[in-house]
Amino acid sequence: MLSDQFGAKPAVLRCSRCGKFVGWEEAHVQVVCTCRPHLDLPPVLVREATARDRAAARELFQQDFGRTNIVAFGEVMDMDHMPALVAVMHDELSGALAYRPLGDALHIVALATDPMWQRSGVGGYLVADAELLARRLNLHRLVVCTTNDNLPALYFYQRRGYRLTDLVPDSVIHHTQKEVAGFAGIPTRDEIRLEKRLEG
Repeated sequence: MLSDQFGAKPAVLRCSRCGKFVGWEEAHVQVVCTCRPHLDLPPVLVREATARDRAAARELFQQDFGRTNIVAFGEVMDMDHMPALVAVMHDELSGALAYRPLGDALHIVALATDPMWQRSGVGGYLVADAELLARRLNLHRLVVCTTNDNLPALYFYQRRGYRLTDLVPDSVIHHTQKEVAGFAGIPTRDEIRLEKRLEG
């Protein structure tokens, strides 16, 4: 049974106002303006993961998702055996993105950011680099999937030009044999797929 392997969503989030770490079900959505204070952050270096990065990337995925197996597009995938990009800040791993080619697309299997660096641009840098990688591989689009409750991911990807392409109703229930509360207590039921087509 794949009870805890569906989707790619973090187990821990970080409050954008006070910095406290928040459990997935305790998080809330609220409307805010762009008044948050400017932070001077160190530069983010994104590169292909090396063998020496593997243990740290695995720990980051484990910390973020509580596991290293992900179910997406009807398949179970082990992030330990996938190529990855890593983001480094202050010489420490601050984020990782596992990926694989999928037909004419680059599939973003999972994106993990150290909770300490959430909302600092790490995820955006990793996705931008994945898009550059897709171009280098002559792939025409990027695809990602998440669950219906994962409002942070839906916000994150749509702001970067990804569009909803498919809804697989009750896919989570099919794989897990149960319905669980997800982000902000929303029942986790469906798989949502998104894609971004690369121009010329």
